[in-house]
Amino acid sequence: MPSETVCPDCEEPLERMELQGTDVMGSLAIVSPASDDGFLSGLRADEILTPVPYVCPECRRTLVYAE
Repeated sequence: MPSETVCPDCEEPLERMELQGTDVMGSLAIVSPASDDGFLSGLRADEILTPVPYVCPECRRTLVYAE
């Protein structure tokens, strides 16, 4: 992840936020699919990524990145 992420709409620096869940079973995760195609195809099948939200303080656009 770049050290400074900017909003694609207004080019303001995005602020990193934390996800809060209401589920007592655990947290959100992104896992690689079993197929060899798609945008996550470079990940190993056992690699787990955490979704991290970034919010623009100017326009309030929210982007979620897998880190």
